[in-house]
Amino acid sequence: MYDNDHEVELPSERRRRAEMFEESEEHHTIRWIVIAIVAAAFIGLGWYTSDALTRLPAMPATLAQFPKLQTSFAELHGRVTGTEAKLQGWLAGQQELQQNVTELQKQVESRFQAVRQQARALSAEVYKRIHAEIAAETQGMQTRLTRLESTSEAEQARVEKLQTELAELREETARQAAQLRVARDQVEHDGASRDQQLVSLNQRLTDESRDVDSLAKKLEVKRVDFEVTKNHSQQLAAGVSLGITGTDVSHRRVNGWMWVMPDRRTVWLRGQGAQQPVVFYGYHDSKRRELVITNVSKNSVSGYLLLPAGSDSNTSASLTKTGSRLDR
Repeated sequence: MYDNDHEVELPSERRRRAEMFEESEEHHTIRWIVIAIVAAAFIGLGWYTSDALTRLPAMPATLAQFPKLQTSFAELHGRVTGTEAKLQGWLAGQQELQQNVTELQKQVESRFQAVRQQARALSAEVYKRIHAEIAAETQGMQTRLTRLESTSEAEQARVEKLQTELAELREETARQAAQLRVARDQVEHDGASRDQQLVSLNQRLTDESRDVDSLAKKLEVKRVDFEVTKNHSQQLAAGVSLGITGTDVSHRRVNGWMWVMPDRRTVWLRGQGAQQPVVFYGYHDSKRRELVITNVSKNSVSGYLLLPAGSDSNTSASLTKTGSRLDR
């Protein structure tokens, strides 16, 4: 912005004034040089005249040269006159140049005043525009600041809530850590007790394993796999035969009979289901025997017969049945 109380001089105007001042100084210097030349000419003429007067005895010879001197003085006078005319013309040109410079300075001053007025007006307009923009920006910043303050309050509330939850979580973690230590101690104690129980259990298992091995030796059986075709009979082992008269694949049942020697007993199988064993015991050794049907197809039946290991196949047996009907 411009100050209304002080005029501002432009750099171009300063430079122009400096150039005008330099030209004026140069013109004054030339003027003084010309004046000095004319003065020197007059001084030389006076010196020559005085010297001639001091030489009066040689006056006739000097007077003989006087016409030449007059001619030289006339030429010198003409040169001085021309120089004065040129000087007058140069002075007139300098005055005209001074007038032109003065007029140019006035024009520059008037233009500078106009430009300064325009600059003042433009500065005032720019100031108003900038002031309006700053006011709008300030209002926007105030709005954003208010919004940020609201957000900050909400964030502060959330932070306080999170801090409270964090404190509760730390307390809960401490409680859980204490419970975990108690549980670990209990586990270690239980582990010691369990180790002792395992030692005792292993001892019992060892003893029972011995008993089971002994019992297994007593209960060793021989397995005889079979597959009997429908409407056919087959001897499964010495004294035991099996005949199949019908099959029900959808219900996995069979019809047929089992012939046991030497007591000539017949076990009728009616609706005998798969995986339902037919159990019978020997008359003389009282050992268990078992017939199990495992698969029922349209034209055949398969399964296995369990006999005591080393049993006499010709020994008669008493018959029982589990999960089926017995007909004699």
